[in-house]
Amino acid sequence: MKVSRECIHCLARQAVEIAEEATSNLAVQEAIIKKSLKELGEMDFNETAPEIAFRMHQHAKNITGINDPYKKLKKQYNEIAKEIYDRINEEKWLNNAEDSFDMACRLAIAGNIIDFSVGLKLKPSDILKSVEDSINHDIFGTGTDALREAIKKSKKIMYIADNSGEIIFDKFLLKKLPLDKVTYVVKGGPIGNDATMEDAISTGVVDLVKVIDNGHSAQGTILKDCSSEFINEFNEADLIISKGQANFETLSDIGDKNIFYLLRAKCSSVATSIGCKHMDYVLTNYNCK
Repeated sequence: MKVSRECIHCLARQAVEIAEEATSNLAVQEAIIKKSLKELGEMDFNETAPEIAFRMHQHAKNITGINDPYKKLKKQYNEIAKEIYDRINEEKWLNNAEDSFDMACRLAIAGNIIDFSVGLKLKPSDILKSVEDSINHDIFGTGTDALREAIKKSKKIMYIADNSGEIIFDKFLLKKLPLDKVTYVVKGGPIGNDATMEDAISTGVVDLVKVIDNGHSAQGTILKDCSSEFINEFNEADLIISKGQANFETLSDIGDKNIFYLLRAKCSSVATSIGCKHMDYVLTNYNCK
């Protein structure tokens, strides 16, 4: 999914938010913003938004020398998600569900609300509402039955993670998969609130399933920049489960892979590409052309 004109104001907002998160020094913030806006002015409309955002984040890191400005926030959202995860288990949501696989998919999608790149200022109650609403909300796309059948037929599954906090909700769905066939993928380095190996370790995901990183620290999955280890695993997988908007933006033009996208459609350009409404719960294997 190439960058659209609708993406520009979002990227400009991110330029300011990245600067504010990286430092409290106003002069340094201004330097980061200027550098990021210059990047926007020179952008290639054949790129994806995550490719442009990656360079903006790199400017902030290079100027401040801080490699992970979102580290404290990521830890905070992992803790919030863990509290909700424990509550769901204590209340036996999946055990009491008519279709526990469908419920696990809904919870995994609901967790995608935790996304700093779209400017959502989340309170714990916002995350809980996304989770509670997921129980009865319509799911746009091919639906959970299609994913269930694809899993049954697959020999090797790649599950590409999105954000910290959200990966705790992924555990509900991971436990419904044939884990010996699954490789779970996190980022190769910190960017925004995207999940890294540190998050996979601290949340116990590594205790469930094989975890690798993709060798790159951009939002989404920019294949040309990923490691050879990741590319080999990606090519061998006959089913890709892709979480979040940035992974949709960077993978949705690929037509020769069986990719299921699970996300909340939090921006209008993504919603338009998918054909859904803003903030819909989405589970689809539709590829943009």
